[in-house]
Amino acid sequence: GGGGAGGEGKSGLFDKVAEVGAEKPRPKQADLEGVAITYNDFIGRLMRPESKDLAKLVRTFISSILGPNGDGSPPGRNQSVDYDFYGSHMLQRRCELFFKEMETKMSVHVSWKDLGEGGLTSARNNLEKYVMTKIYDIAMAGQANPEEDARLSHRMELLSFIPPEALEVNPNLRNEVVWQIAQDELRRMREYKAPGDKIHCVVKCCSVIFSVLNLKRGNDDTSRPGADDFLPIFIYVVLKANVPSLHSNCEYIQNYHNPQALMSKSGYCFVNLRSAIEFILTLDASVLNMDEEAFNSELAASEERMATKYK
Repeated sequence: GGGGAGGEGKSGLFDKVAEVGAEKPRPKQADLEGVAITYNDFIGRLMRPESKDLAKLVRTFISSILGPNGDGSPPGRNQSVDYDFYGSHMLQRRCELFFKEMETKMSVHVSWKDLGEGGLTSARNNLEKYVMTKIYDIAMAGQANPEEDARLSHRMELLSFIPPEALEVNPNLRNEVVWQIAQDELRRMREYKAPGDKIHCVVKCCSVIFSVLNLKRGNDDTSRPGADDFLPIFIYVVLKANVPSLHSNCEYIQNYHNPQALMSKSGYCFVNLRSAIEFILTLDASVLNMDEEAFNSELAASEERMATKYK
């Protein structure tokens, strides 16, 4: 059997992975950091009369993408608009600059600056959610790579015969019921439009896996579950979930989610997801705990099944 599911890329990349499973209470520095505001609070604040200058900027930005017809098509000859229409031109860069500019404006704005750092960060992320939900179809179309999605999905179906032990999943940690729940969390990515909501599905998937690791750890408190326990299970869950359009969804998150937000727990989970995908695309018998001959015969049988199915 080979080097297990993580290979040599594990050490540096995943040394902080245990933090995902450890929900630590936040230090009480609310005065300095400010308190995060909910999405509804954000919308409420934006609708206040004293925020009307900011609300106008948001409306104008969304209009510059969607246009007067609301579908990204340019204004017709008889349609006069009071903004510059750009459609999807350089959309990612424009969004990045807009969110940055708005965060700066909110930090000095009379009805926003009292939020503190944590509050302003959450306001910026809620603004991202508001805008990206409105322009989702256009933004996603720019990231969509149907060929790559199909290749990944086909590959996952092809390899669905791989058992957990081939990925060196610790036999004491087997829990198919929980893994099924983790798969369902990951599949829910497609139900959401905002990049932050999509990444939250990945975080929930990881947290479900960690809940089992933490339960098992209760019996033996000397060892924290780390990357060695987590990664093989996560790869197995990603493989079995076979989320449609997974590649395009990852590109969309990468390009439209607040890069600062990806420095935290969600960032670790996202890096894990991308690594799991890479592993699945490139694996062969040499990196599995599985006899090469057995692997090849299972693979051939799977290829035959799929050839019949997709005739």
